[in-house]
Amino acid sequence: MIFLSSGLCASAQSAFEKKITAAVTQLTSTEPTNENPVTLNARILLEKDSIAVIVKVRMAPGWHVYQYVPSTMPYIPIEQILKLPEGLQAVGKWEISKPFPFANDPGVLIYEKQAWFVHRVVRSAGARSGGVIQTGLYYQACDLRQCLPPVEKIFDLKVEPGN
Repeated sequence: MIFLSSGLCASAQSAFEKKITAAVTQLTSTEPTNENPVTLNARILLEKDSIAVIVKVRMAPGWHVYQYVPSTMPYIPIEQILKLPEGLQAVGKWEISKPFPFANDPGVLIYEKQAWFVHRVVRSAGARSGGVIQTGLYYQACDLRQCLPPVEKIFDLKVEPGN
């Protein structure tokens, strides 16, 4: 019986994984421009007491944001933001899309064109209340000529009460 119930959980989890992958692919944001080179959007995906918080970022051609910067470099890497209401608990770490080495600065990892970030959240046992998840990014956008001041963009995502 234990084997059967764990198999059902694994199959439900893989179904949720597929839904998360589809949601990341489908999530869009406004078209970035040279005046506004980075655009973001966020959403949540719910399945029973499991929640996936998804943030997706797009960059205008020639622009990038930083995933990793050595301490000897002046750039500001992305910081993911996640603030949860009572009754919700973060599970693990942020899952991130694959960054790329920056050709101009060895050791620096960047995102160009787009990137995504997913964090899993669960409702605490017995918690059925809703609330608002705050999520977003703190980042610095640069092109080959300039770096813009850091920006923090936060989204308020409503979580419906559980059954």
